[in-house]
Amino acid sequence: MRDKITLIKGDKVSSGSDFLEADYRDALLVNMYAVNRNILGAQGYILDYPGLTEFGVGSGIDRASNYNERFNLHFRVSGTKFISVDSSGTVTELGDVPGTKQLRMPYSFNTQAIIGEGKMFLYDPVNGFREVTDPDLGNVIDGDWINGYYFLTDGENVYHTDITNESAIDPLKFATSEFAPDPTLGISKTQDNLIIVWNRYSIEYFEDRSTTNFAFRRLESRAQKIGIVATHAKVEEGGIFYIVGGSKNDSVSVYTVGLGSTAKIASREIDKIISKYSESEMSDIRLESRTENNVTFILVHLPEETLCYNATTGGIFGSESGWSILKTDVLGDNTYRAINGSFDPRISKWIYGDKIDSRLGVLDNDVRTHYGEIVESIFYTPVVNMERMSVDEIEIETIPGHHISEDATVAMSLTYDGINYTSEYWNLYSTPYDYGKRFILRELGYVDSNLGFKFRTASTARMAFSLMSLEYN
Repeated sequence: MRDKITLIKGDKVSSGSDFLEADYRDALLVNMYAVNRNILGAQGYILDYPGLTEFGVGSGIDRASNYNERFNLHFRVSGTKFISVDSSGTVTELGDVPGTKQLRMPYSFNTQAIIGEGKMFLYDPVNGFREVTDPDLGNVIDGDWINGYYFLTDGENVYHTDITNESAIDPLKFATSEFAPDPTLGISKTQDNLIIVWNRYSIEYFEDRSTTNFAFRRLESRAQKIGIVATHAKVEEGGIFYIVGGSKNDSVSVYTVGLGSTAKIASREIDKIISKYSESEMSDIRLESRTENNVTFILVHLPEETLCYNATTGGIFGSESGWSILKTDVLGDNTYRAINGSFDPRISKWIYGDKIDSRLGVLDNDVRTHYGEIVESIFYTPVVNMERMSVDEIEIETIPGHHISEDATVAMSLTYDGINYTSEYWNLYSTPYDYGKRFILRELGYVDSNLGFKFRTASTARMAFSLMSLEYN
C-alpha cells in the first residue's frame, strides 16, 4: 500500500514545560516556508528561507530603517547613530539618536524623521540633522506623515506639527482618542489617506479637514474594538494591517485589520507561543513585512522567537498552514538575527540590520547560511496511524542538484508518540548537478501504532521538498 503525505504542516504532542497540558500541537516549519503551487500531485511544496550575506557594517544593533524615495537614500538608526547606506554598503554617520529601543522613520516631501523614546529628529541634505526641541513635543512615542503634517502621539494625546514648520508643535493642535479610555500606543496612515490611532483595545480613524487648530476630524463610525499590545506591533502590507493585540478581555493574538473588518490569523500554536509573555515583556516587539516573488511574509519579532507568517499560503490553505519559525543556529533556539528590512531599489535587494551586532545583510536567495554560518531547517509530517504495519519505503519529491556544496544531507528521525524521536538516519539529498537524484529511505521497520517523521537539514545547500509517499504493508 502507498499513501501520500503533505509536508506543509506537521503534528506533535505537548512536552517540556507544556507536558501537563496533554494536548496535540502543530509542529511548525523551522527556517522554511510553504509555496502554493500544484506540483507532482501536491498542492504545495516547502522551501528553505533565504539566507543572509554581509552587505556592510553599521554602528550597532539596528533600531529602524527606511528607504527615502524623495532623497533616494537608504537611512537607518544603527545603535545610537543615524546613518545612510549607499548602494555599495558604505555607511555615513549623520547624527546621534540616544536610546536602545525600536524607532519609527516616516518622511515628508522635505525631511526624514526619526520618532520614539520621547524624542523626534529631522534630517534633510540641505539643513542636516537636528532634534525637534519644541517643548510641546512631549514624550513622543510614535508618528506618521500625512498631507504636510507629522501626526504624533505621546501615549495620551494626538497632535501634529505645523503645516508651515515641521519642527513646531502648537499646543492648540492637540486632541485625544475618545472611543475608549485605553492608552494610545501608535499611529499609522491608511491606504485611503486616513490616520489610524492605535489604542490598546480600540482604534479610531481621523481625516484631514484642515480645520483651525487641530486639523483633523474623528470619524466616529469607523472606530473598531481591537487594538495593539505595543507601539510597533503593527505593519501594513497591501492595504491590510497585521497586528499583535486584541480586544478587551481577549488574550493577545495576531490579527488582520481592514476596512471595518478584523480576522484572527494566529493558530492555536502561535497563541500558545505568544501566551508565554506578559504584556510588559512584549512592549518592544516589532512586526515587519516583505513581499517578494508573489509571496507576502509577516515577521513577528517576539523577545525569544521570530514567527513568520506566509500570508499568501495562509490565505489559500488556511492560516494554520502559513506559520513557521525563523532562527539563527543549529541545535538551538537563537532567534532570527535580521530585523528592519528595507527594499533598496538601487540594487533591487532587501537590506536588513541585525539584533546581535552591527552587520548589515542582504537577504540572499542563493544561500541559506547566515553570514557564512550554517543554520538548520526542520520540517515534520502529520502523525499517521500505521498500527501493525511495516514501513518499506518513503520517498520525497525534491529539486536535486541545484547546489555546489558537497554537504547536502538530510537527517530523518521517527516518533511513535509525538514527543520522543529516534536516533537520526542521514541520507543524501543530492550531489552538485545531479538532477536525477531521488530522495528515498527503505526498510524503516515495524510500527506498533502511530508514526510521525521529522526531517532536519544543516548544510550550505538550499533545498525544497514537496509530496512524500509512504509505502507499507
